[in-house]
Amino acid sequence: MNEERVQATERLQRELKALTATVEHPSGLCMVTASAKGEIRALHLHPALLTRGARAVGQVVTETVRLATDAAVQTSFNKVALALGDGVAIDVESIAGDSPFRATWNPVVPPVAPAEQGPPERRPRTPRPEDTDDDAFFENPMWLR
Repeated sequence: MNEERVQATERLQRELKALTATVEHPSGLCMVTASAKGEIRALHLHPALLTRGARAVGQVVTETVRLATDAAVQTSFNKVALALGDGVAIDVESIAGDSPFRATWNPVVPPVAPAEQGPPERRPRTPRPEDTDDDAFFENPMWLR
């Protein structure tokens, strides 16, 4: 049993070390393959990006590398959870911080301001049905403390 556990741990370590993620920038102008450590394994730039100037290229590449790294880290969290269970993954997350996709829902594309509109229409709440069920929970004086 111990040997199986050691082999499974070694296999997980190898998988995590070799893990990469490939992400395309939302604009479609850049694609990056990166490891969870932030190592860039591949970088593809669309020729249209190069016409936008050095600052735009740097910004798009940086954002795409961050997205690819976050995706690789998230995949690592998922593999740990699958291999060792959710409890261990939660413990790892409590030490290392929230997983990237839990911390941010969309870190690159800024929210688009909605068009000017009036406040949403308010509908009256439907009354709650009266609970006629006498639960034994409330009859137990130990629960009232």
